[in-house]
Amino acid sequence: MKVHPLLLFLLSLLPLTTFSQQGACVKVQWSENYGGFYNESANSLLQTTDGGFLAIGYSRSDNMMLTQNNGKSDFWIVKTDSLGNLEWQVSLGGSEDDIASDAVQTPDGGYLVVGGAVSFDADVSGNHGGEDVWVVRLNASGTLQWAKTFGGSANERAEAIEPTADGNYLLVGYSQSSDGDVGSNHGDFDYWLLKISGNGTLLWEKNYGGSNSDFGFDVKQTTDGGFLLAGSTISNNGDVSDNNGFYDYWVVKTDAEGNLLWEKNYGGTLEERAYSLCTTPDGGAIIAGTSNSTDADIQGNIGSYDFWLNRIDENGNLLWSSNFGSPGEDRAFSVAPLSNGRFLVAGFTVSDGGQVSNHFGSQDAWIVQLDIDGNFIWEKNLGGTKQDRFFSIVQQSNGGYAAAGHSFSDNYDLPGNFGDRDLWIVALSTDSADIDLGPDTTLCANDALVLQTGIDSASFLWSDGSTLPFLLVSTNGSYWVEINQEGCLIRDTIKVEYLFETPVGLGTDTTLCQGDSLLLAPDIAGADYQWQDGSSDSIFWVKIPGRYWVRVVKDGCEQRDSIEVDFVSIPPPFPPAAFLCQGEQLLLDASQPQASYLWHDGSVAPQYTINGPGLYWVRTTIGGCRSTDTVMVDFQPGPDSIFTSDYICEGQGIWFDASFPGASYLWNNGSTLPRLKAVTPGPYSVEVTVNGCLFKEATLLRACEECLYIPNIFSPNGDGINDVFRTFPACDLTDYHQRIFDRWGNIVFESFSPNQHWDGNFNGQKANPGTYIYFIEYLLHNNQQPLPQMQTGTVTIIW
Repeated sequence: MKVHPLLLFLLSLLPLTTFSQQGACVKVQWSENYGGFYNESANSLLQTTDGGFLAIGYSRSDNMMLTQNNGKSDFWIVKTDSLGNLEWQVSLGGSEDDIASDAVQTPDGGYLVVGGAVSFDADVSGNHGGEDVWVVRLNASGTLQWAKTFGGSANERAEAIEPTADGNYLLVGYSQSSDGDVGSNHGDFDYWLLKISGNGTLLWEKNYGGSNSDFGFDVKQTTDGGFLLAGSTISNNGDVSDNNGFYDYWVVKTDAEGNLLWEKNYGGTLEERAYSLCTTPDGGAIIAGTSNSTDADIQGNIGSYDFWLNRIDENGNLLWSSNFGSPGEDRAFSVAPLSNGRFLVAGFTVSDGGQVSNHFGSQDAWIVQLDIDGNFIWEKNLGGTKQDRFFSIVQQSNGGYAAAGHSFSDNYDLPGNFGDRDLWIVALSTDSADIDLGPDTTLCANDALVLQTGIDSASFLWSDGSTLPFLLVSTNGSYWVEINQEGCLIRDTIKVEYLFETPVGLGTDTTLCQGDSLLLAPDIAGADYQWQDGSSDSIFWVKIPGRYWVRVVKDGCEQRDSIEVDFVSIPPPFPPAAFLCQGEQLLLDASQPQASYLWHDGSVAPQYTINGPGLYWVRTTIGGCRSTDTVMVDFQPGPDSIFTSDYICEGQGIWFDASFPGASYLWNNGSTLPRLKAVTPGPYSVEVTVNGCLFKEATLLRACEECLYIPNIFSPNGDGINDVFRTFPACDLTDYHQRIFDRWGNIVFESFSPNQHWDGNFNGQKANPGTYIYFIEYLLHNNQQPLPQMQTGTVTIIW
């Protein structure tokens, strides 16, 4: 399927400006023009099973090669042999414009031709209104078998036909109707997909698009039984999403019943038109057309409109896009796969420069060959000094190429001209020069590769700008060479990948914290490993200090690397448990050079003193490494309050009790019993041993009389020295009662507190000097029951 000039009116006419041409790597086997005095053009070309060619397009003439014209433009089908000799031609149509777009050869050797018909008479019947899709069935000799129209009351046209795996046919084009054979319309022109049987029966139809114009130009069946459609859209709603601005390439993927699976837009803010696609072995596609944008999906623009080629995967993801052309206008209309995995793209160019190396004049037909990655291989201009275009290109069964379109020229590659525009077919030889840098390759690090073309009589241009016959490669990259052999420009590309271009990296020598581990993982897919310990896993865990190395082998290439790993060791400062006797202290020392500390209670000193039971911990930090150690301290308490009395009264016995579970005893009198009875004043002591802990306690037991000190003389003369008589208690006394008598038995002083004193006066007069008798009674509290005590004596007054 290729584009025809009248269609360009629907899409906004392509400008006709000046073209250029370049040197050729293929030779013209033959070039033939066909037509009459007026306008003829081929929109599609196919090689027939007999080795000849069928050109499909339109004609406005009825003379020279043409025997009739039904009015305005007719379908024109031209059959030639393998050398371009005309075997037959047929004009079909009515009184209006009828233009053929594409054709396929049927299994019986006949043909199905599709396009658009505005006519409603002569060969065209059943027109629904406006322009209809018109399908014509010819036998192998070009005789009309039947013709059918499909459409609605507005305008429809078929641009491509594709045979399906089930023996039927798929047509793609566009529709403006929502009646007749057209089930619905999203607005203005929609993609229109029709499936028909071999006898022209409509099996189903689908339309896709948005509220603006959507033009479908090509369709191919995919390996999953579905279909891939390509064209252009200006819509941004309905089935269309993510329009980049003005017209975009629009690719639609359907299932075998035409149900929409996904759709994708490709382009920039200006104009992109897709006219042709071919599938790739991976289930994706190459899409060809034209672009004048410089943003979004377009990597760059050479000038005005460029050939724009996209490659997508089976899900529509854009793998690459490439621009080809000159500073002027360049438009691509057809892409064809080649048996060597490359692709040919055909269209026209109006100037030289860029990738266009020559120019005949006005518009030249232009062919570009590229590889599967979009790399430029060679290019060729064909034509004369006037306007010449290709709309379709195919590979011949002999390996050469054939292209068709139209020509106004009668010089250079054109043998003549019948008048105005002629239908034009060119057959080209296989590449007259070919180069092969070899398959993409993988080398070992530090290896070198010499790239050579094997061609001597040529000039060379390498990707680095050098012009020698060879190129020395030593780094990863994509390398190309372009040779010029007698005006033939051809290019080849090779990708060179170096194994271990980035060396095996175990990392720099490092220090880890005790208890940490380090994963060594060179992560080179498909490699074999040997570690210092003889293991062969792809990874190695480091858990102890030392030097580690690995030998990595892949595809015969070897790399080695090593790393020194040290560990910060913080030894535990404590035993796991400790034992402490009551009254003892334990010093916990966590001291380490250049360390910081945090204890359980928040203190930060390197040492900590404990004197009781419990769980104690410290966190030691050295250079970012932390270690926490704990100690459980068990505690042995001793007996409490063994000696409960400090005084002993006459006739009294006091029991001292040192009893403690599991203990042994030794008193100062040699007794080993837990209890001891004291009956006299004096020193007492005991040693109590429990779980290895020795507890000692001692006391001095005094006589009760020593509990209260009573002076025996005082001199109340007012000199401030010993002026009063008072008692001095040394223990706990209550119920104190003191009385002092003269020699006649008179009470001269009485008090109820040891703190009260006698100043030597009696009845307001100084008492006579001499001796007085005192009686003092009290209760003695000596950690036992209170004991009543009475002390008597004399005190002397000296004046």
